[in-house]
Amino acid sequence: MIRIAPLLVTLIAVSLSLSAQAHDPEHAANYSRPGLYLSGGGYFALSTSNEGFPGAETPSWQPDPSLDFRIGWREHERLAMEIDFGWVPSTKGIEYGNWLLGANLKYFLAEDRVQPYLIAGAGAMWARPPGATSTKIDWAFRQGVGVDYYISHHWALTAETTFVWGVGQVWNNYFLALNFGAMYRF
Repeated sequence: MIRIAPLLVTLIAVSLSLSAQAHDPEHAANYSRPGLYLSGGGYFALSTSNEGFPGAETPSWQPDPSLDFRIGWREHERLAMEIDFGWVPSTKGIEYGNWLLGANLKYFLAEDRVQPYLIAGAGAMWARPPGATSTKIDWAFRQGVGVDYYISHHWALTAETTFVWGVGQVWNNYFLALNFGAMYRF
């Protein structure tokens, strides 16, 4: 992580130094305009869980289908905040898996039709790995990268990859997610 920090600082500094492109409202869509948006998608998560859960199976990476829903506000050309709800059910049954409720911050690296971004977030994780007799709740954190591709003034296709990890009671419960979805900008 220490080697990545200078690269991220440089990337953010370069993107801040770029002048925002002026958009003529009569001829071009303003894809970086402030406002409310809704997004949802499905994703594929490689997850693992902590053997500290009573009765849980030994940790191993396993693929799980997942759902994600977000409501957000684009405050600035390069900054958005959102509330995120995610569900990562286990392939061993819907009574097992992870529930996530958190807040994310997105930093956009471009303002055109294609908008790559960095994402970081924090929230609560409810975790119950396969075989566990109880559910544990604690903090979780998210970091990753993504891209929005606008197909119209209001609609965009999204792709994102994030790493989510828990702390405290869910400290060794984490997953790597690859998310695909759609977004509607009001």
